[in-house]
Amino acid sequence: MANIFDALRREKQSIDIPAVVVIGLGRFGFSLACELMDHGVEVLGIDTSEKFVRDYSPILTEVVQADTTDAEVLRQLGVAEVERVVLAIGSHLEDSILTASNLVELGIKDIWAKADSDAHARILQQLGVHHVIRPERDTGRRIAHLLGGKFEDFAEIANGYGVTKLTAPSDVVRTPLDPQAIWKKHHVQLVSVRRDQGAWMPIEKGLELSPTDLIVIAGSPAALEKFSEAK
Repeated sequence: MANIFDALRREKQSIDIPAVVVIGLGRFGFSLACELMDHGVEVLGIDTSEKFVRDYSPILTEVVQADTTDAEVLRQLGVAEVERVVLAIGSHLEDSILTASNLVELGIKDIWAKADSDAHARILQQLGVHHVIRPERDTGRRIAHLLGGKFEDFAEIANGYGVTKLTAPSDVVRTPLDPQAIWKKHHVQLVSVRRDQGAWMPIEKGLELSPTDLIVIAGSPAALEKFSEAK
């Protein structure tokens, strides 16, 4: 089996990292691989599905059909030569664990792995995986905050701390802003504003918002929800 990394080339990229291996090209793995490609990162996709290999070969740098539970296969593909691998196998627990173990033994410096449950995540961490991803759980939390209709987007970036985009609530409209006073009153940080589909700009002291302005704010999810209702 040829080492496919011999054929990879570096081009101008906005995410400035070397080639990434994505193992498992389901919805999560493929969308991640496409986003990397869109930003100029070379991607080797690996999956056991012949259909995925056929369908995604024109899209990714290289796609191969292989059994990643076999450590020798990973060596022959040259996976040991990369810095970053994303293990996007989630539903097939045994395959995920065996592949993760192989990646750790190969000495991959930066392993990201998808987990479908707390037990799965715990096993991956015990094996030595550096970053465990819980996309279904994280998406569920995000959607919960979007259901109220006030937030246009939401992301929890740390435990108990998130960022959201929303239309400026009436409490902060048509009055000179004092970000420090807003923090003391609402426990949220004003980050940026966009007017009339223009560019995002930082929110500075003294700025007056209109009812149609979109703003980005940060804080605890509870504080963000409360602030969105401020009148």
